[in-house]
Amino acid sequence: MHQLCHIKPLTDLLFFSDILSYYKEEIEGDTTNYLSLVAASRALTKQDALHAIIEKTVQAHHNILECLRPHTEAFDAYINFFVGYVKFHASLKRYKMDEIMAEMSSF
Repeated sequence: MHQLCHIKPLTDLLFFSDILSYYKEEIEGDTTNYLSLVAASRALTKQDALHAIIEKTVQAHHNILECLRPHTEAFDAYINFFVGYVKFHASLKRYKMDEIMAEMSSF
């Protein structure tokens, strides 16, 4: 497989912060964000746009794993990067993850 097979999926991972931002942006009434623009441009609800972006991001992650699997060192480096990337973003107060978790536990 070509060395560059992971570049396009890697750029798709950049949408991870848009996924995490959804809750915060919804409660703030922000409509000038990537998710709102995707929803408007594709005549989708924001929930459907969110699901589409999540699916695209998950698929990108799987594509990267498949691309890097034969290259152990690169695969391990990516896994370490990805875990740190997720932990870093999930820990930021701006995404209001504590509110989401509290809301989820009330169901």
